[in-house]
Amino acid sequence: MKAATVNPRAVVESADGRRRLGLGVIALVVLGLTLIATGHVAVHVKRIEVAIALGKEERAFRELTEQRRHLEIEIGMLKDPARIIAIARDRLGMRPPDATDIHAAVPQAQAGARPAGAQSK
Repeated sequence: MKAATVNPRAVVESADGRRRLGLGVIALVVLGLTLIATGHVAVHVKRIEVAIALGKEERAFRELTEQRRHLEIEIGMLKDPARIIAIARDRLGMRPPDATDIHAAVPQAQAGARPAGAQSK
């Protein structure tokens, strides 16, 4: 039997193919890790943006709450009965009615009717 001869070119090509395959796998792994890292950074940046927006909205809420509290205090002062009486008396010249100024109101249905003690002639 004759010994099988090995073609040195075939061995070199085979090793070169494995080397290319290994580099391709490494390149895909590096690409995958890069995409994952980029996604992680993008998510982190979005979290920071949302946190900043939330902080701005909370600050606006606190300012509006403070403004509402001041307005409620102002409404309380404006509705003070003593203040209203002073304005009516001083600025508008109003006064409490005298006893002679008070008249009983007669409903319309009874205005044309005769008093119970009145007789017809």
